[in-house]
Amino acid sequence: MNNPYTILGLAQNADEKQIARSQIAAIRARKYSMNEITAAQAALRKPATRLAADFTFPVIDKKPLPILESSIKSKEVDFSSINVNKYDSLK
Repeated sequence: MNNPYTILGLAQNADEKQIARSQIAAIRARKYSMNEITAAQAALRKPATRLAADFTFPVIDKKPLPILESSIKSKEVDFSSINVNKYDSLK
């Protein structure tokens, strides 16, 4: 199943009127077949299949995510001061 929102050129918050008008625009664009356009429109008109499409094809912003920086600073560890045999239970 292709993304019905992409086929019809709609946002996920489109109402019934926009869904009806989008079929004509999609047919004129000739990017998808008539069967795909009809199936996309039918999927978005039924609440259950529209909800399934919303979960299957989530809206993802294409904005770059900010780089996260930690506010916790770690101390330098001096490995030469570590006693590796301190907790050796096999002695």
